[in-house]
Amino acid sequence: MKRRDALPLTLLGLASLPGCDFRQSPADRADAPSLLEGADLPAVRVGAERQIRVVTGLRPFRPSGFVVKREQWEGKTVIHNYGHGGGGFTLSWGSSHLTIGLADAVAGKACAVIGGGVMGLSVAHLLLARGASVTLYTRDLPPQTTSNIAGAQC
Repeated sequence: MKRRDALPLTLLGLASLPGCDFRQSPADRADAPSLLEGADLPAVRVGAERQIRVVTGLRPFRPSGFVVKREQWEGKTVIHNYGHGGGGFTLSWGSSHLTIGLADAVAGKACAVIGGGVMGLSVAHLLLARGASVTLYTRDLPPQTTSNIAGAQC
């Protein structure tokens, strides 16, 4: 039997299953969910008294976009990964992968990551996965990091 010939037979078989009635649209069925499903949920309480904090800030404009570059400084390799302009959550893994790509082999080496936002944490994770010993230096921890605010977290 060809597949094309089997399709009508399959549909006939499905129509005989309990709850399958192809003569009605789903909206016509008595057990169909209401179009206002969830209407019984309580209204969201919104008000100034529920505001946690207000934060504003400026990011430096860089015509070239964010910075991922390697440099040698006092005998150490320093890799910069900054300037994502509030897009860190969406750029973190790709940008951090670029950062790790600029490093030499890190297995067994001690590495320092400066910054506990999404970029620093992503780079630290990738360094650990490659066998490095990582020390994270940060002024703030989530939820106090700029990444947490830029990512619309609260």
